[in-house]
Amino acid sequence: MEAIVSTSKEASVIVKSRFVLPGSHAFKNYIDYLDRDKAKRESTNENNLDFMNYQDYMGNQHKTTSLFTNQFDSLNEEQKAKLKRTFSIAQKNESILWQDVISFDNKWLEEHGVYHSKSHSIDEMKLKEVARLSLNEMLKREGLDKSSVWSGAIHYNTDNIHIHIATVEPSPTRERGKRKLKSIESMKSKVINNIMDRSADLKVINDLIRNQMVHSKKNDNTLSFKNRKLKTDFFEIYHSLPKDRKQWSYGYNSLDNVRPLIDKLSRDYIEKHHKEDYQKLINKLDKETEVLKKTYGASDNKRYADYKKNKVDELYKRMGNAFLQEMKKYDKNLKSNPNLLLTQQTKRQVLKDNLGFRQLKYGIDRMLNSEYKNWKNQMAYEQLQQQIDRER
Repeated sequence: MEAIVSTSKEASVIVKSRFVLPGSHAFKNYIDYLDRDKAKRESTNENNLDFMNYQDYMGNQHKTTSLFTNQFDSLNEEQKAKLKRTFSIAQKNESILWQDVISFDNKWLEEHGVYHSKSHSIDEMKLKEVARLSLNEMLKREGLDKSSVWSGAIHYNTDNIHIHIATVEPSPTRERGKRKLKSIESMKSKVINNIMDRSADLKVINDLIRNQMVHSKKNDNTLSFKNRKLKTDFFEIYHSLPKDRKQWSYGYNSLDNVRPLIDKLSRDYIEKHHKEDYQKLINKLDKETEVLKKTYGASDNKRYADYKKNKVDELYKRMGNAFLQEMKKYDKNLKSNPNLLLTQQTKRQVLKDNLGFRQLKYGIDRMLNSEYKNWKNQMAYEQLQQQIDRER
């Protein structure tokens, strides 16, 4: 009996998994493989990564590195003999044998400094470290980390460098061999994340969101003169918030109706103050999406399809909370100092009165100016008449 789980075939990293029962031929062959005298047999199809010829494939010494385990990078004869006894005990106790293959696109490995095509050299220590981290992650998720023993080998003779791993339980804790798909996917993610270092690019993305835009907003008063065009939306949101200030957080259900207004306020603020930062963020997210698509494979779109959207949503959530925090502070000041509202109303009234006074003054000035011009014209006319009379 067997069950095979395979990840996206067009990806840069592929993980294949299956399990066999203790009475199967594959289990016995793997134990025989641990004894090198019995393992010297010819290879079958080198390019066949299916598990049908798994043991023959593992047994060819001309195309594989030495066995390694969770504790040792290369087993000596004594360690191999001990491992063989452990696998024999596991089979006798009717343990399941899990077989995993981690396969790589060689060009992808070369891009990340693990493989060099000209010298055909491989960073074996890196691949063994990755195998340990990824397998232990999967075993932990499956609850097998305390009870299992495994061994692995790196195969390098095909177009795709790959790692074979076999796992058993000397004292079995489970009868079913099927593992959760999420456990296999986490294994793959661990491999990718420990070979492909995207920390610098992710840091730029997070810095654009958290520092360049959101932190900048936290230090910028929405009610200042330079943000006067945002005040209307600010106060519309403020007056629409629930009475309980504890609910003034972007994710609360009670803010569902007002959240579109919060997003609009954030969008207008970003457009006014961080247009270039936002465009830079979008470019970075597009690039990261393409990297994830290439690495995980186009068919595994859940790994990258929502990545850009999730990051933009994060920006709006953080920016929205920055505005809501400002509203909390404004509301707190208003509650602790009721005269503040009166003062603001008085200021508005003064401005209104001043506007009326200026309009009245402007009207009077125009009238006086008009009268003055009429008087000047009348004086000029009378002087002209007097001059005409004298000349006569």
